[in-house]
Amino acid sequence: MIPGKEHIMNTDTNYESEFFSVQHPFTDDFIFMNVMRHPKICRGILELILPNEKFGAIRIRKSENPFVDNSEINEEADGKKDENDPNVDIPEQMDAFINLNTETQKTLKLAKDAHGVRFDAFAETDRLWAEIEMQTGSILSLGKRSRYYQANMDLDFLEHGQPYDKLKPSYVIFICTFDYFKKDEPVYFFRSWDVENGLPLDDFSYKMVLNTACSPAKVPEKLKAFYEYINDPKKSQASELTRMIDERVRKFNSGEWRSKYMTFEQILNERERKSFAQGHAEGLTEGAAQKQREIAKNLRQAGIPIEVIAENTGLSCKEIENL
Repeated sequence: MIPGKEHIMNTDTNYESEFFSVQHPFTDDFIFMNVMRHPKICRGILELILPNEKFGAIRIRKSENPFVDNSEINEEADGKKDENDPNVDIPEQMDAFINLNTETQKTLKLAKDAHGVRFDAFAETDRLWAEIEMQTGSILSLGKRSRYYQANMDLDFLEHGQPYDKLKPSYVIFICTFDYFKKDEPVYFFRSWDVENGLPLDDFSYKMVLNTACSPAKVPEKLKAFYEYINDPKKSQASELTRMIDERVRKFNSGEWRSKYMTFEQILNERERKSFAQGHAEGLTEGAAQKQREIAKNLRQAGIPIEVIAENTGLSCKEIENL
């Protein structure tokens, strides 16, 4: 049983399916990152996933990314402008306001040689951090991947010299269209526990894996419309949330966004091609070097002087001595 599940957004089961196929669905990387820019959708999904959290007015930061939609960033805000950020409206009742900064495709770079982490959607409130990632194919080492994501969030957002108690609760959330753990559960929830005594560590770091491939009979009623929409919009019942999602999905499959999608896809494909070419070239170089080492080793075993071997293989005398 999911704690607080009773607070999950209601689903009206009287709706008939009203969704049709689009070329690029909600699970597509480009579509997902733009749909998550809509304040009401972002909040609705977070409320589904984190039913015990209450989200107030949503703050969406303007992005300079040409592939990101900024048209809805002020939709839910109502009141005066924040003098420090002209793109954000601040409600009059500040004590009731929760900032929610949704930054799609966020890359955290902690060091020059560190891995870059691309987030599908990152949200920050006054109370927590949450990273939401859509996964539609097999994923290796999900546990270690989530550990790396969580560490990056902590290091990136805790300013140097601040005490550890400034760390907010953080969630790494994977929405998977396949059952990674093969236990046929709708939601897998992880936190740190003492395995002998069942004591919580209270490090306030959590991992969640949503399994939309779970048997329909096991999916909580209030999650069904969302799961059904992700799996197959044409066969899903409509809810207020899935209607909003579908409207945005259609927007980003048409007009100027279709052209942007094609450009975005071309950039990703080119990046992958270059990465593959570089890896292939490095592999060839390493393969050639390994072959030279094997030749040098055989020549040395045959009694050939090291200097002669070095001259013919391009290896240094020291390298040959260490073979």
